[in-house]
Amino acid sequence: MNSPQAHLNPPASTQPTSMDWLFLVSCVGALALVAWFGKMNYTEANKTETAKRNGEAVVSWMQEATAGRFEADFGVAACAGTAPSPDGAAPAADKATTAKAPNTWGGCLDAFLLQTTMKTLDNPFREGIALDFAPACNPDDRSLAGNIVIEKITATPPGSAIATIISPITPDVVIDQKIQVRLSVCDKGAYAVKVAEFEF
Repeated sequence: MNSPQAHLNPPASTQPTSMDWLFLVSCVGALALVAWFGKMNYTEANKTETAKRNGEAVVSWMQEATAGRFEADFGVAACAGTAPSPDGAAPAADKATTAKAPNTWGGCLDAFLLQTTMKTLDNPFREGIALDFAPACNPDDRSLAGNIVIEKITATPPGSAIATIISPITPDVVIDQKIQVRLSVCDKGAYAVKVAEFEF
């Protein structure tokens, strides 16, 4: 007859097995990957926020300029408009006004970037590249990331199915009168992020 001790199982090993080590290594790798993705997403989100702050700085300048640009001594002459006459009629034509063509958005933008504090702003997605404007954001062109887009908002006649038409503000758009605009910035994927709609 066998003794009771012969049927006892040998003591289990408390040392980690190769599968235990593999599991621990995979956990550490997963944590490192999550931390890396988190840092990368935070960096990209921070760049988008910086691009939005650039857009807000442009909005701030343009809104401050809106009232003053119709006065004779406006600082950025290329952005100046034509003040309407008090009775609402068109301004009287004289030699000074007929000799000079009305200002356009292209000339205003060039002067705006050279003569204001906007020249110190950089594109957060392209280090060392100055702030730039684009006609539109386009996800097919990732080089547009961080650019600013300004579009013209045109009201349609009352009763129209569409209340407004939004179109790119091209360099030849005349800015002698107030216009309604929308400013957006392009995010990392070159998708538009709306910042503000305002009158300029």
